[in-house]
Amino acid sequence: MNFYLFWLSIENNHHHFIEGRFAGLNWPDHKKMAVVFSFDVDAESAFFFDQKNKRRMSLMSMGTYGRTVGLNRVLKLLKEFDLKANFFVPGIVAEIDPTVIERIVAEGHPIGHHGYLHERLDTLSAEQEEEVIVKGREIIKKYAGYYPEGFRAPLWEMNRRTPSLLKKYRFKFDSSLMGNDVPYTIDCGNDEKILEIPVSWLLDDWEQFAYSAEPPIGFVIEDPNKVYNLWKAEFDGLYEEGGCLVLTMHPQLIGRSSRMNMLRKFIEYMFTKRGVWFTTMNEIERKWAEGEIKVEHFPFIEWN
Repeated sequence: MNFYLFWLSIENNHHHFIEGRFAGLNWPDHKKMAVVFSFDVDAESAFFFDQKNKRRMSLMSMGTYGRTVGLNRVLKLLKEFDLKANFFVPGIVAEIDPTVIERIVAEGHPIGHHGYLHERLDTLSAEQEEEVIVKGREIIKKYAGYYPEGFRAPLWEMNRRTPSLLKKYRFKFDSSLMGNDVPYTIDCGNDEKILEIPVSWLLDDWEQFAYSAEPPIGFVIEDPNKVYNLWKAEFDGLYEEGGCLVLTMHPQLIGRSSRMNMLRKFIEYMFTKRGVWFTTMNEIERKWAEGEIKVEHFPFIEWN
C-alpha cells in the first residue's frame, strides 16, 4: 500500500490526508469505506433547458424511458441486492408521473430535492431560486409524504446563497460539490453549517452514456466495460484510503440492459470486499449529527 502526505490549506484551515487514510474520519462499526448509490430521475426535464426540446418527441421519449423502464430496472436491481439508494427527483417529474415517487418510496428509498424544472440555479435570481426550492419541496411532501432531507442542484450548479436557503428550509445535507472524497461541512451563513456529501464527474454515468444528435449532447456512447473499469479503479483507490464513493446515475442512461448488467457486475465486485458500508446519504448525515462521524469543515473562499 502506498502512503501519502497531502496538505490542503483553505483560509488558514489545514485539511490533511495522511498514511493512505482520511485524517480524523472513522466510519461506523469499523467499516473501511462508504458507498452510496444515487439516482437523478431527471426524465423529460433533463432536456427542458431549451423550450424547443419539448416538441421533439424522440428526445422526450428518452426521458420517458428513464422514469418507466429504466427506473423499474433500477429498483429491481437494488431490491435484488437489498440495497438502499438516494433518488433525487425534479418536482415537474413527480407532477408528470406521480408513480415515480410512489414506486421509489414503496421500496424504502429516500427522495431528495432536484429542482423543479431541473433548472440551473446559477441562472436564477435570489427570489426565483427560493421559489424553486419551496415549490420542489412542497411537491415532494405531497407525493412522498415527507419533506426531503437532501438536496442536489441540477447540473451541480449552486450559488453562494444556496446553502443558506437549504438551511432555512431545513435540509440536512447537500450533494452538489466536489471538494473532497469524503463528506465535509460548508458554510450556511450566521455561523451555521450543512453537511456536504461530494460527487464527481468521474462517477457520473451522464459523462459516459448520454447522447443526443439534436440537440447535440455527448460525444460517444461508451462501452459499459470501459465504465466498469473506470469505476472499479476509483473504488479500489478509495477502498485503500477509506473514502466515500458516491455514484451518480440516471435511470434513462444506466437503465439500459447492458449497463444494468455492468452495474450488477460492479455491485458483485464491491460485495467481495470486506468492510464496505453500503449506505445512504441520509444515514451518513444521521451518523454525523449524532457525532459518530467526524468531518472537516471547508470554508468558502471569497474570489475577487
